[in-house]
Amino acid sequence: MRWNGKHVLVTGAASGIGKATALEVGRRGARLTLADIDLPGARATRDEVSRAGGDATAHQVDLAKGDDIDALANEARAAHGPVDVLVNNAGVAVVAPFLRTSAAHWEWVMAVNVWGPIRLTRALLPSMLERGAGHVVMVASLAGLIGAPAMVAYTTTKFALVGFAESLRLELGDTGVGVTVVCPGFVRTNFAKASRYDNRGFRRFLDSPPSWYGLSKERVASKLAAAVETNRPLVVLGPEKLGWWLKRVAPESAFAVTRWAARRAGIGCDAGASPENGDPS
Repeated sequence: MRWNGKHVLVTGAASGIGKATALEVGRRGARLTLADIDLPGARATRDEVSRAGGDATAHQVDLAKGDDIDALANEARAAHGPVDVLVNNAGVAVVAPFLRTSAAHWEWVMAVNVWGPIRLTRALLPSMLERGAGHVVMVASLAGLIGAPAMVAYTTTKFALVGFAESLRLELGDTGVGVTVVCPGFVRTNFAKASRYDNRGFRRFLDSPPSWYGLSKERVASKLAAAVETNRPLVVLGPEKLGWWLKRVAPESAFAVTRWAARRAGIGCDAGASPENGDPS
């Protein structure tokens, strides 16, 4: 696949990996529908794409709302025609031990991270199948391959995305529609601002990570674009992937290493039945 002339819809396009992906494929000639709950941010990305000679429109969407998703699908078709590539990138997090994650926060993170991509894929996939061409991308996380303490809700959603992508790729194998899931480790973005916290150690770590640690959003975007071009099923990025490899060959050792690393980072592995700061906020 080549990007030139393709219609690409990117969620979470106001910043981070979504913005970097929009700029990356826009430079390669893609026509872009940029969606985000942050409309001014999506418009800023649109303007950057336009200044570079690309063609993009900006749209506001709350992926927790089914009506917003249906409206986005219709607006995208009206602006640029059928969608060729869907990049399900937008995501949020609840950073809290399991027993301190309220039902309302479980519903929020599941709605945005899981139901949003599923609903948007359902809205756009029929047109791809009719044309016998297209691609669906899920931006998951290493947390979709390796469990993470104090992020049980977030980790659950990313495991769900990895399973969704794998099963969907198998189901679509003979249709001409590809599916790729991207699982980066820690990426230097504003993602922490879309998180709700009840774990002081994890918040300190995400707000002020070591200067040497973390992938750039541009590197993730470049790898994502290359994976779509070659129809790769899975892209795993970052030094944390060593833990994934270890988990596959020695699960108990991986479990011990993950707990040790979490404690070293000050994240903690306690169940935390007693609220530290009330519900995450």
